[in-house]
Amino acid sequence: MKKSIEISVHLLFWILFTATVFILSKIYLEANPDSPFSRHLLYVIFLEVFMGVIFFYATYFGMPWALKKQLNAYILAGILLLLLLFFAFPAMKFGLLQIMSSIIPHAFLIFLAIIFRLYSESIRLNTE
Repeated sequence: MKKSIEISVHLLFWILFTATVFILSKIYLEANPDSPFSRHLLYVIFLEVFMGVIFFYATYFGMPWALKKQLNAYILAGILLLLLLFFAFPAMKFGLLQIMSSIIPHAFLIFLAIIFRLYSESIRLNTE
């Protein structure tokens, strides 16, 4: 895949992701005006996108290294798990639903990064 196309796909993905985070956060915060961050919509959006970027690109750029050795794959998986727990930790005082709402979207981003990396690599191998 050409770099320009790959970059365009990444940009489009992050624009759509940010729009989705905005819409879902706005709906949630309006439905729960008593939530801790109900008056800080932009902060919530920034934090979610920032965490998403960390999870996506840690996986995306870490995969070639992780595929070299099984130990590397375990290390990358451990780092991602620790990051998931670290970012879910503040939600622990609010309940299981908030913990899962923090973990599931980021686990999904990890899954998307794996798929995108494998797809990019397969296209790269087929064009060479």
